[in-house]
Amino acid sequence: MAYPTPPPIVRELVVPVGPTEAFDLFTTKICEWWPPAFTASGDALADVVVEPRVGGRVYERARDGGEQDWGVVGIWELAERVALRWTHGLRTPEPTLVDVSFTPDGAVTDVRLQHEGWHPDQTADHARFAADGGWTAVLESYRSKAV
Repeated sequence: MAYPTPPPIVRELVVPVGPTEAFDLFTTKICEWWPPAFTASGDALADVVVEPRVGGRVYERARDGGEQDWGVVGIWELAERVALRWTHGLRTPEPTLVDVSFTPDGAVTDVRLQHEGWHPDQTADHARFAADGGWTAVLESYRSKAV
């Protein structure tokens, strides 16, 4: 029996900074806002790294030096867009795509996250990411840091 492909997860928010600052916070300063509860390291989290280039790794590092891969940078358009081949939190080996755009709107920036490319076998993962405790909670943490 074939199962339907889960639809993309889309979250949109406005942050009170320009697109360069919004992009920088989302990428190079991700450890300042990413909730430790949404990592493998939890309270032992030391860093989250997004290497600033296409092909760059996205990973977390625990205080004991252990690393956990989250994905790979597929698109890096400074202050405009970053797309990641995402494996973080997935229970299957198939990566998905997290595509984040940053659009200026006067003194604020519209941020749009689209998480797509779900395989039918990833229905449980999709449900976790789509739930209010998933991307919504993570992006609220990001918004609260964007001041």
